[in-house]
Amino acid sequence: MTTMKISLSTKVGIGSFIIAGLGIIIISYLSYTLISEYLKENTLNNLEFELKQDAKSIKENIDNVRYDAQLLANDENIEALFRAFNNNYHYDAITNATYEDLKHSLEKNFKALLAYNPAYFNIRLINKNGKELIVALKSNDGTIYAKDENELQNKAKRNYFQEAISLKEHEVYISKINLNKEHGEISYPHIPTIRIAIPIYINHKAHAIIIINSNINFLFSPIKEHLSEQNKEFFIANMQGYYLYNKDEEKTFGFDLHRNYKIENDFDMTKEKSFQNNFAFVYSKLYITPDRYIILALTSSDTFFKEQSKEYLQSLGMYMFIVTLMVALILLILVRRLISPMLKLTKQASEIASGVDGEKISFELIKSNDEIGELAKALQTMIERLEASKKEVEQKVQQRTKELHELNENLEKIVNSKTKENIKQLEVLQQQSKLASMGEMIGAIAHQWRQPLNELSIAIQNLKYDYEDGLVDKEYVEEFIASSKKIISFMSNTIDNFRNFYRVDKKRELFDVKEAIERTVFMQTAQLQNNNITIEITGKSFMVNGFKNEFQQVILNLINNAKDILMEREIKDGKITIELQDKKVIIKDNAGGIPDEIMGRIFEPYFTTKEEGKGTGMGLYMSKIIIENNMKAKLHVSNTQDGAAFRIDFNEK
Repeated sequence: MTTMKISLSTKVGIGSFIIAGLGIIIISYLSYTLISEYLKENTLNNLEFELKQDAKSIKENIDNVRYDAQLLANDENIEALFRAFNNNYHYDAITNATYEDLKHSLEKNFKALLAYNPAYFNIRLINKNGKELIVALKSNDGTIYAKDENELQNKAKRNYFQEAISLKEHEVYISKINLNKEHGEISYPHIPTIRIAIPIYINHKAHAIIIINSNINFLFSPIKEHLSEQNKEFFIANMQGYYLYNKDEEKTFGFDLHRNYKIENDFDMTKEKSFQNNFAFVYSKLYITPDRYIILALTSSDTFFKEQSKEYLQSLGMYMFIVTLMVALILLILVRRLISPMLKLTKQASEIASGVDGEKISFELIKSNDEIGELAKALQTMIERLEASKKEVEQKVQQRTKELHELNENLEKIVNSKTKENIKQLEVLQQQSKLASMGEMIGAIAHQWRQPLNELSIAIQNLKYDYEDGLVDKEYVEEFIASSKKIISFMSNTIDNFRNFYRVDKKRELFDVKEAIERTVFMQTAQLQNNNITIEITGKSFMVNGFKNEFQQVILNLINNAKDILMEREIKDGKITIELQDKKVIIKDNAGGIPDEIMGRIFEPYFTTKEEGKGTGMGLYMSKIIIENNMKAKLHVSNTQDGAAFRIDFNEK
């Protein structure tokens, strides 16, 4: 039985067709996978962007209420109302108006604001005792009216009143979002309410609050914008996860209505954006106050994604068939054209491999005006030059090896030179920092000596007068000598303390951090007291292994920096606090903090904000070098509400 012979060109053509088809299928599958992921990611990103816009809109809505409350609080008629109330005739001489006139004027303003903003349904003026003075309401049918005097209530026991009246001047109270209550009972129909209040200060004393109650279903514009959308749903939840807004009203305000509907029961909250159960889901936290936030969530069905995927898959299948067919036809034509010279070239190569003399092989028989022809012409030349090229390569390798050896030697010399130069520069920087710090110490010594020198001067002066009055005897002289020795001993000990403070540590030692700090603070006490600056050390001590004097120099530098900025900014009741906690030392001041634009540069060498001649810019740089290189700890800086805070962390190495 004879085997059917299939030409090489046919085999190559069929194989190329199969390989091309498989390649196109794989590429198409990968393309579809990538496109699917891209469509999903694009859907989530668009949804996330939309949610960010919703959060921004809600923040602006709350700010608008805050602005309206501030406008009402700044109404001059309120101050006039209290002047008239305290007048025996209920009359204000400045505005030439009676208490009732002023009250009606304010009621008119309150009602106008209620009419202007559909979200507002209650505006009240409550005095410092909790008594409602003016209450403007919007009923369920939209009627706006003011409560009669006999309907006004006392809200002194309500949390929102107590928190709002205790705020400082210009501060704003923003309540949690819950259902509105009247006379202690949840009103019906339910009104999801946020309250924003501002205390009214007259002559720096709180006399009343202005409070606006708003329905979030009307106040938060994203609720209205998403209400009509078919493929999207918008949700709001509080910090505990209870729904504040959901199209399904049965699930809202579970904490008020004793229902356990929470957002985490419906969605996976472990990721801020994901695909869940055939829909896209994103959520974020919007902080209403620094310590309280609400959760905003947005979902979108995957209908659009499925439609796009289906359309792309159909187009991809059609293109796959067309491209595969075209590739097969082109490959067949090319293979037939190229295979002939390739067969000849293969035959010649086989003869060379079998050891046939190269002179008997003629590559000129291969006629091809392309790379194969060029390859045939070059093959013989390549064989002849192969050995010569081998020797040339060996020579170049030896030359390159010698050059690399010389380069390594020069590089080692350069590295050693730069290392010595950097060490010398660091020593200079350390000396500059120490000299600057010693200048501070000279000032501290002067303050420490001022009081004992003054006492010694007074004692000597008194000695003269007592001698003239005949009061000097042996007992007097001995007492004078003892007192003077005590003062001189204190001054001598002060010098010893400062001298020991600048002793260069030869080796690491285990030392008590709090004791080292107290010793440093003691040397600064006189200067701080002279500038009306208090310093406090709190927390439990701990032991560290390192260079005690270098650590004390860092503490001294941080205290001096705090002192300088407190004096520069003329802070009354300046205070420096040193806290010890969990292997950390935190040094804080109440000077207002470090500007954001220089926060990232304060540890750079020669960087200073002080006037020329008053600072070297090396203190904080050297402090960081000492703490992180010598003490093997970390030095960080940040701003607090009152000022700057430098933290030395011995846990973070």
